Amino acid sequence: MTADTNNELTHHLGVAIGSIVVAVLLWGVGYRGQRVVAAVPFFILFFVMIIGPLVRIRPSIRRRFSGNVPVNWRSELGIWFAIWSVVHVLFVFWARDWDVIGYLVDMSPWAFGASVAVLIAIVLAFTSNNRAYDYLGPKAWKWHQSHGTYVIFWLVAVHGYDRAYLRPYEEMGFPSDDPLHLLYLAMIVVVVVLHVAAFAAVVSEYRKTGEYPPDL
Repeated sequence: MTADTNNELTHHLGVAIGSIVVAVLLWGVGYRGQRVVAAVPFFILFFVMIIGPLVRIRPSIRRRFSGNVPVNWRSELGIWFAIWSVVHVLFVFWARDWDVIGYLVDMSPWAFGASVAVLIAIVLAFTSNNRAYDYLGPKAWKWHQSHGTYVIFWLVAVHGYDRAYLRPYEEMGFPSDDPLHLLYLAMIVVVVVLHVAAFAAVVSEYRKTGEYPPDL
Protein backbone atom coordinates (compact mmCIF):
# COMPACT_ATOMS: atom_id res chain seq x y z
CA MET A 1 0.00 0.00 0.00
CA THR A 2 1.87 3.06 -1.19
CA ALA A 3 1.46 6.63 -0.03
CA ASP A 4 -0.10 9.22 -2.31
CA THR A 5 0.40 12.91 -1.56
CA ASN A 6 -0.39 14.49 -4.92
CA ASN A 7 -3.60 16.18 -3.72
CA GLU A 8 -5.47 16.01 -7.00
CA LEU A 9 -7.89 18.87 -7.64
CA THR A 10 -10.55 16.44 -8.85
CA HIS A 11 -10.27 14.50 -5.59
CA HIS A 12 -10.62 17.68 -3.54
CA LEU A 13 -13.68 18.65 -5.55
CA GLY A 14 -15.13 15.17 -5.12
CA VAL A 15 -14.67 15.19 -1.35
CA ALA A 16 -15.91 18.77 -1.03
CA ILE A 17 -19.04 18.12 -3.09
CA GLY A 18 -19.68 14.79 -1.37
CA SER A 19 -19.38 16.32 2.09
CA ILE A 20 -21.69 19.18 1.15
CA VAL A 21 -24.24 16.67 -0.14
CA VAL A 22 -24.07 14.82 3.20
CA ALA A 23 -24.52 18.12 5.04
CA VAL A 24 -27.58 18.99 2.92
CA LEU A 25 -29.08 15.54 3.52
CA LEU A 26 -28.60 15.86 7.27
CA TRP A 27 -30.16 19.31 7.16
CA GLY A 28 -33.04 17.88 5.16
CA VAL A 29 -33.83 15.23 7.77
CA GLY A 30 -33.93 17.81 10.54
CA TYR A 31 -30.42 18.27 11.91
CA ARG A 32 -29.19 21.82 12.21
CA GLY A 33 -26.03 23.89 12.40
CA GLN A 34 -23.61 22.45 14.92
CA ARG A 35 -24.98 18.90 14.58
CA VAL A 36 -24.38 18.93 10.83
CA VAL A 37 -20.84 20.29 10.98
CA ALA A 38 -20.03 17.74 13.68
CA ALA A 39 -21.38 14.81 11.68
CA VAL A 40 -19.69 15.54 8.35
CA PRO A 41 -16.08 15.28 9.61
CA PHE A 42 -16.97 12.09 11.48
CA PHE A 43 -18.20 10.51 8.24
CA ILE A 44 -15.04 11.65 6.44
CA LEU A 45 -12.87 10.20 9.21
CA PHE A 46 -14.76 6.92 8.91
CA PHE A 47 -13.78 6.62 5.26
CA VAL A 48 -10.18 7.54 6.04
CA MET A 49 -10.06 4.76 8.63
CA ILE A 50 -11.63 1.97 6.56
CA ILE A 51 -9.68 2.41 3.30
CA GLY A 52 -6.47 0.87 4.66
CA PRO A 53 -7.94 -2.26 6.26
CA LEU A 54 -10.31 -2.87 3.33
CA VAL A 55 -7.40 -2.84 0.89
CA ARG A 56 -5.39 -5.06 3.23
CA ILE A 57 -8.21 -7.57 3.58
CA ARG A 58 -9.16 -7.48 -0.11
CA PRO A 59 -6.08 -6.57 -2.21
CA SER A 60 -8.18 -7.19 -5.31
CA ILE A 61 -9.84 -3.82 -4.70
CA ARG A 62 -6.72 -2.02 -5.90
CA ARG A 63 -6.28 -4.33 -8.88
CA ARG A 64 -9.71 -3.39 -10.15
CA PHE A 65 -8.77 0.27 -10.46
CA SER A 66 -5.77 2.15 -11.77
CA GLY A 67 -3.92 4.96 -10.06
CA ASN A 68 -3.71 3.48 -6.54
CA VAL A 69 -7.45 3.85 -5.91
CA PRO A 70 -8.79 4.12 -3.21
CA VAL A 71 -5.59 4.78 -1.25
CA ASN A 72 -4.88 7.93 -3.24
CA TRP A 73 -8.02 9.56 -1.82
CA ARG A 74 -6.88 9.48 1.80
CA SER A 75 -4.83 12.67 1.64
CA GLU A 76 -7.73 14.74 0.32
CA LEU A 77 -10.15 13.12 2.76
CA GLY A 78 -7.83 13.95 5.65
CA ILE A 79 -7.49 17.57 4.60
CA TRP A 80 -11.25 18.00 4.36
CA PHE A 81 -11.68 16.31 7.72
CA ALA A 82 -9.45 19.03 9.16
CA ILE A 83 -11.41 21.77 7.37
CA TRP A 84 -14.79 20.56 8.57
CA SER A 85 -13.43 19.99 12.09
CA VAL A 86 -12.27 23.60 12.27
CA VAL A 87 -15.72 24.72 11.08
CA HIS A 88 -17.26 22.58 13.83
CA VAL A 89 -15.04 24.23 16.46
CA LEU A 90 -16.03 27.68 15.18
CA PHE A 91 -19.70 26.70 15.48
CA VAL A 92 -19.07 25.61 19.07
CA PHE A 93 -17.47 28.96 19.91
CA TRP A 94 -20.27 30.82 18.11
CA ALA A 95 -22.91 28.92 20.14
CA ARG A 96 -21.15 30.17 23.28
CA ASP A 97 -21.04 33.79 22.11
CA TRP A 98 -17.33 33.48 21.34
CA ASP A 99 -16.44 33.04 25.00
CA VAL A 100 -13.45 30.93 23.99
CA ILE A 101 -11.62 31.22 27.32
CA GLY A 102 -14.74 30.27 29.26
CA TYR A 103 -15.30 27.26 27.04
CA LEU A 104 -11.70 26.10 27.35
CA VAL A 105 -11.82 26.40 31.13
CA ASP A 106 -15.10 24.50 31.50
CA MET A 107 -14.69 21.89 28.76
CA SER A 108 -15.11 18.22 29.59
CA PRO A 109 -12.23 15.76 29.21
CA TRP A 110 -13.95 14.37 26.10
CA ALA A 111 -14.24 17.81 24.53
CA PHE A 112 -10.59 18.46 25.38
CA GLY A 113 -9.65 15.24 23.61
CA ALA A 114 -11.63 16.27 20.54
CA SER A 115 -9.88 19.66 20.56
CA VAL A 116 -6.50 17.93 20.61
CA ALA A 117 -7.69 15.79 17.69
CA VAL A 118 -8.49 18.93 15.69
CA LEU A 119 -5.02 20.35 16.35
CA ILE A 120 -3.42 17.08 15.21
CA ALA A 121 -5.64 17.05 12.11
CA ILE A 122 -4.46 20.56 11.21
CA VAL A 123 -0.83 19.47 11.49
CA LEU A 124 -1.48 16.38 9.36
CA ALA A 125 -3.31 18.47 6.77
CA PHE A 126 -0.39 20.89 6.44
CA THR A 127 2.05 17.99 6.02
CA SER A 128 -0.11 15.97 3.65
CA ASN A 129 1.77 16.98 0.52
CA ASN A 130 4.76 16.03 -1.59
CA ARG A 131 6.98 18.69 -0.07
CA ALA A 132 6.57 17.32 3.46
CA TYR A 133 6.86 13.76 2.13
CA ASP A 134 10.21 14.53 0.49
CA TYR A 135 11.50 16.43 3.52
CA LEU A 136 10.55 13.83 6.15
CA GLY A 137 11.22 10.80 4.02
CA PRO A 138 8.80 7.94 3.27
CA LYS A 139 9.15 6.06 6.57
CA ALA A 140 8.95 9.07 8.89
CA TRP A 141 6.13 10.64 6.87
CA LYS A 142 4.07 7.45 6.95
CA TRP A 143 4.72 7.00 10.68
CA HIS A 144 3.70 10.60 11.34
CA GLN A 145 0.51 10.40 9.27
CA SER A 146 -0.66 6.93 10.35
CA HIS A 147 -0.03 7.37 14.07
CA GLY A 148 -1.58 10.83 14.03
CA THR A 149 -4.68 9.47 12.30
CA TYR A 150 -5.10 6.68 14.83
CA VAL A 151 -4.80 9.14 17.71
CA ILE A 152 -7.40 11.39 16.07
CA PHE A 153 -9.81 8.50 15.59
CA TRP A 154 -9.70 7.35 19.20
CA LEU A 155 -10.00 10.87 20.59
CA VAL A 156 -12.99 11.55 18.34
CA ALA A 157 -14.47 8.11 19.10
CA VAL A 158 -14.40 8.83 22.84
CA HIS A 159 -15.95 12.24 22.20
CA GLY A 160 -18.71 10.60 20.14
CA TYR A 161 -19.26 7.96 22.81
CA ASP A 162 -19.66 10.70 25.40
CA ARG A 163 -22.29 12.42 23.26
CA ALA A 164 -24.17 9.21 22.41
CA TYR A 165 -24.00 7.39 25.72
CA LEU A 166 -22.33 9.00 28.75
CA ARG A 167 -23.93 12.45 28.69
CA PRO A 168 -27.49 11.25 27.86
CA TYR A 169 -27.20 8.57 30.56
CA GLU A 170 -26.14 11.15 33.15
CA GLU A 171 -28.92 13.54 32.16
CA MET A 172 -31.81 11.15 31.40
CA GLY A 173 -30.79 7.78 32.81
CA PHE A 174 -30.52 6.04 29.45
CA PRO A 175 -28.39 6.26 26.27
CA SER A 176 -29.34 8.49 23.38
CA ASP A 177 -31.78 7.05 20.85
CA ASP A 178 -30.82 9.65 18.24
CA PRO A 179 -30.23 7.76 14.96
CA LEU A 180 -27.14 9.84 14.25
CA HIS A 181 -25.62 8.94 17.62
CA LEU A 182 -26.35 5.27 17.04
CA LEU A 183 -24.73 5.55 13.61
CA TYR A 184 -21.61 7.02 15.21
CA LEU A 185 -21.34 4.02 17.53
CA ALA A 186 -21.92 1.62 14.64
CA MET A 187 -19.17 3.25 12.58
CA ILE A 188 -16.74 3.02 15.50
CA VAL A 189 -17.47 -0.70 15.79
CA VAL A 190 -17.02 -1.19 12.02
CA VAL A 191 -13.64 0.55 12.08
CA VAL A 192 -12.42 -1.57 14.99
CA VAL A 193 -13.63 -4.82 13.40
CA LEU A 194 -12.01 -4.01 10.05
CA HIS A 195 -8.69 -3.11 11.64
CA VAL A 196 -8.66 -6.31 13.69
CA ALA A 197 -9.48 -8.31 10.55
CA ALA A 198 -6.72 -6.54 8.60
CA PHE A 199 -4.23 -7.30 11.38
CA ALA A 200 -5.28 -10.94 11.29
CA ALA A 201 -4.81 -10.98 7.51
CA VAL A 202 -1.25 -9.65 7.86
CA VAL A 203 -0.39 -12.22 10.52
CA SER A 204 -1.93 -15.00 8.43
CA GLU A 205 0.19 -14.04 5.42
CA TYR A 206 3.30 -13.98 7.57
CA ARG A 207 2.51 -17.41 8.99
CA LYS A 208 2.03 -18.83 5.50
CA THR A 209 4.94 -17.20 3.68
CA GLY A 210 7.35 -16.16 6.43
CA GLU A 211 7.22 -12.58 5.13
CA TYR A 212 5.08 -9.54 5.72
CA PRO A 213 3.30 -7.86 2.82
CA PRO A 214 5.91 -5.77 0.95
CA ASP A 215 3.90 -2.56 1.23
CA LEU A 216 3.25 -2.86 4.96
